Amino acid sequence: MIFIPILRLLSLVTCAWLLVMPARADFGSGWDALAAGDAGAARVAWLDAAYTGDVDLQFNIGLLHESGLLGEIDYEKAIRWYRPAAARGLPAAQNRLAGLAIQGLGMEPDTDLGLDLLTKAAEAGYAPAQNNLAMVYENGTHVLASADLASLWYHRAALQGLPEAQYGLARLFIAGEGGSDPEQGFRWYQAAAEAGFAQAENNLALMYEQGEGVAKDLTAAVYWYHRAAEKGLAVAQNNLAIMLQYGRGTEINPLSAATWYQAAALGGDPFGQINLANAYANGIGFEQDLIEAYAWILIARISGEEAAGDVAVEYARRLSPRLDTDARHQAIARAQILRDSVDAEVAQRRENELWPLAIEEMGSLPAAAQRYLKELGYLNGLIDGIAGPATSEAIARFQNDRGMEADGRISEALIAALTEAYATMDTTKGENGA
Repeated sequence: MIFIPILRLLSLVTCAWLLVMPARADFGSGWDALAAGDAGAARVAWLDAAYTGDVDLQFNIGLLHESGLLGEIDYEKAIRWYRPAAARGLPAAQNRLAGLAIQGLGMEPDTDLGLDLLTKAAEAGYAPAQNNLAMVYENGTHVLASADLASLWYHRAALQGLPEAQYGLARLFIAGEGGSDPEQGFRWYQAAAEAGFAQAENNLALMYEQGEGVAKDLTAAVYWYHRAAEKGLAVAQNNLAIMLQYGRGTEINPLSAATWYQAAALGGDPFGQINLANAYANGIGFEQDLIEAYAWILIARISGEEAAGDVAVEYARRLSPRLDTDARHQAIARAQILRDSVDAEVAQRRENELWPLAIEEMGSLPAAAQRYLKELGYLNGLIDGIAGPATSEAIARFQNDRGMEADGRISEALIAALTEAYATMDTTKGENGA
């Protein structure tokens, strides 16, 4: 059987896309447009407020440009919107701008700027930045690699419930330099898997299958492989197919196994391509088709995965004598067609990861407070994420009207009260909004 034990690291560029959900109803048309797939209309709806200093919407517009939802990826325009929001301390903007700076996308590579921004956002408690900083230290990307610092930042983000960080922390426990801790690794994989993170679901299944860090349970392994496979994770589709082919934790089902091998192969998993070739060569779930089998082996040979490439070369050596010259030529032509199909499917799966976009909380507590205060009539002026005297005075008036301690300070309790007031459109306040 062929398994992929641990997935490679998530790259800094492929962190979850997080947009900031504005409270003002005026922006509802922008969100309606975005939900309908019209990012251009969303940008237009947010543009005026972004130009007047709304840091949250500056970030959102930057992200629309970076994501390519406006028609093409435009890093330079994204940077122009991220910069003012990052300068005013919006962690989400600092995080995105850091990634572009480190990788030199839309600008000359600037490692110092990227690490500075990433560190600021991480120290502000922004979990995605903490996760990215952990990956930087784990990989030694432009810094001295440090497992301790990687573990520290993964842990901080994991405690906030970020599945990617829980996954990263689990991976460190499994492959720990000072000795692995499978039980801790299992615990963090489980947390990420229960949150629906496909890579963690796959690795949790593998731990159940191998009895590493947990009692061996093939039925549980099948369950978690299936969850990840349904999300389109090619490695999990291959692993699930193996369980189905050999009846591990489930009944033997060659037809279903063949279907999942095919999904894994189209999804770009080279071991899935090898196993699909084997299914065609031996008539497992398909009618025997040596040309199709050889075509998939050829694709696996050029996958770039060294281990898979070695297996594919050996398999091709054994399969080749079973085809005459004409059949091999047909297989080569078929492989070219299949390769295009694989590229298209992989691209589609990546696009599906970006859309629909995830909606998260306000990018910063000060910006959130200002937006609600402005909508409720307590504050005039810009939503700039900077809690100056006018913002503090407006908070104190709101707190006084709500029977709260009027300390003028921003806190999660204040945001909760503002959210409740906005949800009920409670405007029973003083008439002298600042």
